[in-house]
Amino acid sequence: MSLLTIIQHVSTRIGQPRPTGVVAATEETVQRLLEIAQDEGRELARYGDWKVLRKSHTFLTTATESQTNTHTPADLGSYLDGTFWNRTRQMRLNGPVSSEEWHRLKAMSSAPSIDTFYLEGTTWLMQPVPPAGSTIAYGYRSNYWCKSSGGTAQEAWAADTDTGILPERLMELGIIWRYRQSRGMDWQTDYDKYSFQVQQALAADSPHGVIDMSGTSGERIGIVVPEFNWTL
Repeated sequence: MSLLTIIQHVSTRIGQPRPTGVVAATEETVQRLLEIAQDEGRELARYGDWKVLRKSHTFLTTATESQTNTHTPADLGSYLDGTFWNRTRQMRLNGPVSSEEWHRLKAMSSAPSIDTFYLEGTTWLMQPVPPAGSTIAYGYRSNYWCKSSGGTAQEAWAADTDTGILPERLMELGIIWRYRQSRGMDWQTDYDKYSFQVQQALAADSPHGVIDMSGTSGERIGIVVPEFNWTL
């Protein structure tokens, strides 16, 4: 499906004429549906941890506290917790620490023993100061939830031929309840259906690992070596 077909399907469901165009349309209802479709895409992307939006990013450290080579991804929506690693040292990074913790570290006479980082605006700060050339990696969620007909991911509908990266059926349901809400119509039943379908889709989106309440993994048999890089 495309943006045009999504809006056409929605229009039929809400009792409106099916448009022949969306982005360049001048009809008030079509313009409203386009704005709602933009809202729905942004909100659906933030609704949960969609695997299609997961990405990884790496950068090389500079030998300074303030890292200048991070090249923050243009489509960074949010970070994936627990994914920050120094791949060169094979060690998990400590952080991002809170402002309170960072300023406590800065007030100490010695640097932390484990690579620690703090985010200040768009600046990535690290202590102890790393050597140049270490590979830092982390996972994040992209905020690019649709794409052009040529396959270029983007954060908003820009043409009638754009297609959704997230499930377009969910987008249709989301546009319907949002439209009815914007018109002061009964929307709760449509929202309940939408919310249930989104939760079902998220539950089926990725396989789930086995939760081991014993504190050990079935794959770890024998000696369990603690995390981090141990030099003998």
